[in-house]
Formats: sequence, C-alpha cells, structure tokens
Amino acid sequence: MMHSHPHAPRLKRLRTLALLALVLISNSLWANTEVRVLIDVSGSMRQNDPQNLRVPALRLVNELLPAGTQAGVWLFAEKTELLAPPGTVDAAWKRKTSARLERIHSRGLLTDIEQAIKTAVSGWDGPAGKDDERHLVLLTDGLVDVSKDAGENATSRERIVKEQLEQLKALGVQVHTVALSDKVDMALMGLLSKETGGWLETAQSADALQRVFLHMLEQTAAPTTVPLKANRFEIDDQVSEFTLLAFRAEGAETLLISPSGQRISAKQLPKGAAWRSEAGYDLVTLSSPEAGTWQLKGVQDPDNRVVVVTALDIATSALPGALSASERPKIETWLTDHQQPLVRKDLLRLLTASVEVSRAAASEPGQREDGAAADTDQPPSAAPADAPSAIKMPLDTKSGRFVTELDTEGLAPGAYELRLLIDGGTFKRQTIKHFKVTGTPITIAYDQQLPSEEDPSARIALTLSCEPDLIDPEGVLGYLLIQGPDGKDSVVEIPASVRLPLAIKVPVQRPGDYLIKSQFIARTLGGESIRVQPEPHRMTFDFPRPDEPSQETEDGAPKPPIRWLALGGYLLGGNLLLGGVLGLTWWLLQHPKAAGGTVPGETSEKTAAKGKTVKGTRS
Repeated sequence: MMHSHPHAPRLKRLRTLALLALVLISNSLWANTEVRVLIDVSGSMRQNDPQNLRVPALRLVNELLPAGTQAGVWLFAEKTELLAPPGTVDAAWKRKTSARLERIHSRGLLTDIEQAIKTAVSGWDGPAGKDDERHLVLLTDGLVDVSKDAGENATSRERIVKEQLEQLKALGVQVHTVALSDKVDMALMGLLSKETGGWLETAQSADALQRVFLHMLEQTAAPTTVPLKANRFEIDDQVSEFTLLAFRAEGAETLLISPSGQRISAKQLPKGAAWRSEAGYDLVTLSSPEAGTWQLKGVQDPDNRVVVVTALDIATSALPGALSASERPKIETWLTDHQQPLVRKDLLRLLTASVEVSRAAASEPGQREDGAAADTDQPPSAAPADAPSAIKMPLDTKSGRFVTELDTEGLAPGAYELRLLIDGGTFKRQTIKHFKVTGTPITIAYDQQLPSEEDPSARIALTLSCEPDLIDPEGVLGYLLIQGPDGKDSVVEIPASVRLPLAIKVPVQRPGDYLIKSQFIARTLGGESIRVQPEPHRMTFDFPRPDEPSQETEDGAPKPPIRWLALGGYLLGGNLLLGGVLGLTWWLLQHPKAAGGTVPGETSEKTAAKGKTVKGTRS
C-alpha cells in the first residue's frame, strides 16, 4: 500500500499558488488591445455605398485582426444592433463574424451616434491600463439624427461633445472616425478623433473603404508583417502562416512564386492554401509556408501587406493620430515571444531596430505617390530615388525596448506612414502606423488664368482649405483684399455660410502686379474663435490690355453690388471676439467711395476697373 506524503496537500497548494502567480505576471506583461467598431446602416448608405462595400472592407479587417485582440462590431441607425459580440479574436471568432457580415444593410431610419457610442463603450469601466489600448472606430455618412425635431438632434450632439467625449477620454479610448460623404458632421468627427488622439479619415467613395479600414486596423490593432519591397518578401522558419493582402486593379491577376519556383494563383492552389477574391483585392493565406524569398507578380501597390503568424511578434507604443510640426513624441518598439516581451539581454543584443517615415501611399492602385505607373518586375536591388532613409533606434536595456523620438520638424502638413522594423538577422518583423502633421488652420492655393481663345477673361484662381483636425470647415468667415495696379483694390467676402474647401475665381481686368491679403475668423473644433491671417501673396499678370472693361459676368448677367452691410454684420456680429479681432476689417469696409460690384466667390470687373482706395494702417 502506498502512503501519501504528510506535506503533499500543502505542496499542491503551493504549486497552485505559484502557477496562479505566473499567470498573473504573464497577464501583467501582456498589453491588452481592445477594438470596437460601429458601422452606420442608415438609409443614406443606399446612395453613399450602393454596392455595400462595407462588407468586403470589414471582411478584410476580420481576416487580418491579430489573434488575442479583443474585438466587437455593432451596426447602428435609430438603434444599435450587435453584429459580433466583444471577445478574444481567434479562428472561431473570425468564422462567426465573417458569417454575419452579410447582415450589414442600408435600411435604417435615423443616425443615433450618441446611443451607438454609449452601447459600444459599455463594459469599459475605469481607465485603461498603462500599456493597454482601447480603440473605437466609427464609420458614418451623416449627422447626428435622433428625431425629426432639430432641437433634439442639437441636444444629442451637445451631450456627445460635453459628456461622452469626457467619458471617452477618462476611459482612455482613442476614437477613429471614417466619414463617407460630404454631409458628415466633420467638426464632430474631427473633435472626437483629435481630443482622444485618434485618426480621422475621409473616404472619397465607398471604393476607398478597403484601404481606409486597412489604415484603421494599423492604427488600432496593427498586425505583424514582414517587409514587402519591389514585390519580394522574406519568410523565415519561425512563420507558421502568412496572409498576403494584394490590392489589384480591374483586370489584373495576382500571382505568387515560392522560393522553390512554385507558381500559386487562384486557379493553382497548393494544399493548405486559401484564396479569397473581393472587390478590389485578394487575400491569400498559406499555412506552413516555405522559408525563403517569395515573389509577387501581376500587382504592385503601396498598401499591399504580408501579415504573418509567428511566435516572434513586434509590438509598439501608441502614437497620436495628429501631430503638430513642433512635436517630438517618443516611439517604442519591442519583440515578443509567445505574446510575452523578450527580455533576455543576450538575445536583445542580436537585434537591431529602425524606423522609416514616408508620405502616405497614393490612393489609386498600381500607382506610386508621384503618379507614375508601378513597375511590377522591378529588381530587388532597385529603390525609388526618394525612398525614405531608415533611422536606427537605440536599445533601452532596462525596458528591453527600442526607443527614439519622432522628429516632425521639417515635415510638411499631410498624412504620413511610419514603418517600424526589428531585424534579427535571420528574420524581420515589421509594423505600420499612420499619423498626420497638421498645418496652419487655413491655407490658400493660388493660380492664375490668362486670357485664351476659349475664355478671354483673366482671373485669379484661389482655393481656400482648412485643417480638419484643427477647425470646423463650416465655421470660417472673413475676406480677401486684392490690391491691383495703380492702387485699385477690391474685396471678396467669405460669409459664414460657406463650407471649406472653397474655390474662388476673381476676374482681373488689367495686367500688372496684384497683392492678395486675407483675414479670417475660424471656429476651432472645441468651439473657440481664433484669428487667422495667412501671408500676403503676390501675382503678376502679363496679357494685352482690353480696349473696354467688361461689366458683365461670364453668363452675361449684370454684376450684383457687394453686400457691404451683410459683410459688416458678419464681421461685427456674433460675439465680441469676432468684432474685436476684425475691427480692422470694419475700418476698411465702412468708407466705400465708389459703387462696387462683387459677389461672394467672385470680384467683378467693374470693381477691379474702378477700384477702391483703402486708407489707414493694416496689420
């Protein structure tokens, strides 16, 4: 007969406690990423997404979401409907979600964004952990619309701005917004993303949704990839599976060539391979892939990705979606082994890390950013002349992370792609993030139109644009002051009712030098009024002077008079700040000596011919 050891129960309890402690330590080391997605299914989607391209866009995200991520998806209109319950992403979660994507519709009656946000954040109690990340992705094509009563809509919007936004910030949620029409409340979308450090994306059409959602995925739960350069990529023996995302133009075919020369296509699939073709892209998944150099033929696109499943993953710290040119945020990257940070110093010393910053990829498939056609058979040694240089990231031996500062000084305003790479000699791991460098709140692009046989008029062509991460595109008013030859001046009013971007054409009657000055009042996303005064711009027109100035518009109608009283009201009314900041404008405009002739967006030839001499000091 065997006798149990007198201390066996105690030893068993100790082993259990030790195992529990190990689990707790492991969980504390593993940063948790949670992504929750809200998809607008209101009736207006019938016009803005007639082919329901939200389905393949969500399918792309579903396929590429990294295992272990916490994710959930809801549909919303007048009510919020659960599509994929929040849970840990694995093969079973992806299968269930994929089977439900066809439920995405366009039959909703309203657009209750407030209720959708409330539902999606349910269960997030207290702030996120130090290395934990919470992301909320909101796709919509409209305004806050909870009732036929405009007052109720305004009240709901105000609660989002004043209450829900503060709650989201307290919970540590980054809100990423996708606008799918020009009727979206861009001020609200911009405020939600900017204040929470999220990403604001405008899809010009439903056709762009796949790329937009790829970028959203990389902002929220970026998958581990390997570099894809000149249509070639390296697969090491630590990779158990890879998924190729290949965007293709209409009529193009995707072809893969393995290191041993095997040709893989939708018609020639080896055992264990899966091929899914969607509108605009192919997803190719291979299990136990051959190690070595793979080649992609037939398609080349800057948004193509090779996502890998491996024990050796790359992780990064969070990066704000929008940065000013003076910011220098710290960025960190590190290697994980079976989802735990690699901390062995002898192994860390074998690794190198680098970061590349480049302009965001072109939106058109098969095109480089410069607009030239892509060369699908470019040799691997070749590189574009403007290829970004890699910046080495030093290793912090205490944390086991590679750390550097992102220097935005000198970067022009616009969207950028940030690629972080860890090189282990026999393997490479890459992850991609996106950020925007915000510029001045309002910018003016200038061009000149000279007389031609088709159009005998000369014009100053201007385009007013605003930075959507900074100001409300519908909260701008002001004026343009054009000083022509011989001191003849004219004014173009920019009333508060316009929406930027705005194209303006100002007729020019005389050749010579023109100086354009401007001043605006803009409303920030937070509701504050700011003064914006772009740098003056000079233009020279050289064309034969006509015998007689025209007194008509291009369609032959008489020019209406300038609305001096309305402009004065715009500049002095509203609030004291508006009047105080633009008091100078009132000084300029309250002494007209000649009958003018301008309309918003176009200055008349009559005003340009007779002009108005402006006296006094201008800032």
